[in-house]
Amino acid sequence: MRSAQQFARKVIEMVLNTSSITVYPEKRAEFFQTMTQLLKPLNGTAGCKAFRMYVDVADENSSLIISEWDSETDLNNYLSSADHAILHGAITVLSKRSREMKAVIN
Repeated sequence: MRSAQQFARKVIEMVLNTSSITVYPEKRAEFFQTMTQLLKPLNGTAGCKAFRMYVDVADENSSLIISEWDSETDLNNYLSSADHAILHGAITVLSKRSREMKAVIN
C-alpha cells in the first residue's frame, strides 16, 4: 500500500519572461546581429532552460524574445545582472517599442 507522500504530485514551476519588440526598419539588420551575439551565451545562464527569439511573419520588424527559467529566483537574478542590462539597453536603443512580461506557472 502506498503512503500519501508517494501519491503527492510534484509541483513543477515554469517561469517565462517575454519581450515583445518592434524595431525601427533601418535598425533591423543591426538589431538581429546584436541579438544573435547577446542571446547565444544567455542560454548558459544559471537556471535558464531556453532563450529564444521569434520574428513575426506578418511584420518583419516585430519580434518576440521568450526565456524559460527553472525558478522565479533564477529569473530575478538574471533580471538584476549586467547581461540583462546590456540586452535591455540594446533593445531600448534599437527599437521603437518594447514590452516585457513575466509569468509564473505552477
